[in-house]
Amino acid sequence: MAVKIKEHGIGIAIKRNKKRLFIEITMMGKLTHEDYKVFVPMIDKALKEAKGLEVDLLVDMRKFKGWELLAAWDDFKFGVKHRNAFDKMAIVGNKKWEEQSTVMMSHLMKGESKFFQSRGKALTWLMK
Repeated sequence: MAVKIKEHGIGIAIKRNKKRLFIEITMMGKLTHEDYKVFVPMIDKALKEAKGLEVDLLVDMRKFKGWELLAAWDDFKFGVKHRNAFDKMAIVGNKKWEEQSTVMMSHLMKGESKFFQSRGKALTWLMK
């Protein structure tokens, strides 16, 4: 009998050129406080070193299953701390609440944010 492993975590890709920093985050499974202890310092460091650059963010939530309680608090703190760090933020998901959350977040941040069901369409919008 095969054992089913419940994967969880946050995948991060950080790409940079002379004018832009592009961060892609993939949220997978049910996130934990430990996931954020690894993820947040990496993003903090990338943003600190990106002074003067345009910073765009893509968050892929298609494999996301939710948060443990402390991780939900970590996510809220991260969002408040960095709400003005991104020029454009694309959320890729497949749930109505993710789309509604994107609309609510757009009122709290300085940059643009938009919801997509396709990663390709999200990338096209970010690269404009």
